[in-house]
Amino acid sequence: MKLGTLFATAALAMGLGAGAHAQQLLASDPQTFVDFFAAEGYRPELREDTVGDPMVMFRHEGKTEYLLFYDCTDNADCLSVQFFTIFPMEEGVPLDVLNDWNSGILKRFTRAYTYDDGKARLDMDIATSRDGISTRDFGVLMKLWLMRKDEFQESIGF
Repeated sequence: MKLGTLFATAALAMGLGAGAHAQQLLASDPQTFVDFFAAEGYRPELREDTVGDPMVMFRHEGKTEYLLFYDCTDNADCLSVQFFTIFPMEEGVPLDVLNDWNSGILKRFTRAYTYDDGKARLDMDIATSRDGISTRDFGVLMKLWLMRKDEFQESIGF
């Protein structure tokens, strides 16, 4: 291979690699999620949760949604994120309803449980590890989350 061709091939490979990496969402870089939500029109805000880890709040259909960051080192360099919501239920959610939800094969990736005096909590974890997750895959998972959240809300009569 000629030296010029070798340099051109290397430059092309580096350029393609940079483009692919730029589209990765990284829990270690919360701004990548803020940028994703902003591009999708969700009005995001980067904040800190109660322990100082990053948290992105965004609006969907007039409601505040939460993306929490986990597996962090000193409130940074996180490796995973979690969609989460709480439904304040005055009477709580019967255990059999939660068990049915959690054991249903069609409800994969989410889990529901009681939380803090009868509240119902639903969450969904997404590991980004060091290399991240593509914007396409995260978008698919976010749509799955929003669909499962609506289904859960209906199943508990909220």
